[in-house]
Amino acid sequence: MGRKGGGLGTTLVLALVIVVLGVALGVGLARYSQTLPLVGQLLGEKPPRTTTGPVVVEGIQKLDRLATVRWTESLPVTKETGGNIWDRVFGGERVLLIATGNVEAGVDLGDVHKDDVSVNGDTVTINLPEAEIFSASLDEKTTRVYDRDTSPLNFHPDDDLAEKARLRAVEKIEASARENGILDTAEGNAQNSIRAFVTPLGFERVRFE
Repeated sequence: MGRKGGGLGTTLVLALVIVVLGVALGVGLARYSQTLPLVGQLLGEKPPRTTTGPVVVEGIQKLDRLATVRWTESLPVTKETGGNIWDRVFGGERVLLIATGNVEAGVDLGDVHKDDVSVNGDTVTINLPEAEIFSASLDEKTTRVYDRDTSPLNFHPDDDLAEKARLRAVEKIEASARENGILDTAEGNAQNSIRAFVTPLGFERVRFE
């Protein structure tokens, strides 16, 4: 009987020790989990966000022109000289150009400065520069003069007529790119690139102005 009583007492003491340790551990976790990153991660808590506005600005600037959009188009362009019938008889000339051109547009994120970024809690607000056309040019490998017609009485052909057709082709291709929303696409790509960079820094909301 004595042995049974001693075993029961030992069990009660161990149970009491376990309860005390459990309470102490719970209090310690509640009090110090913020200062122990590993414990916070084990408990599923989000680490405190320490990212500041200047850090965000620097990161956005490094994105530079990664969100550039390219528009490619091929079209025929005709350029001719001569106004009235006599001008066409004595100086008439026509050039048919088959042109292929590229237009690149985007947002120059290098122009984002500290005054363009504000941080408020888990929200970052960014004032983006407007999307713009970076370049518009012809593909020299595929652009060519398809046909050239000169009046029999034209003894002084316009050597610059083909070049004028090329310039006109660039204007038309750029205008087509604008009409098809290349600037809107460039702005959307820039926002997506910034959002992909900023969100892992701990921000839950990214606003653009």
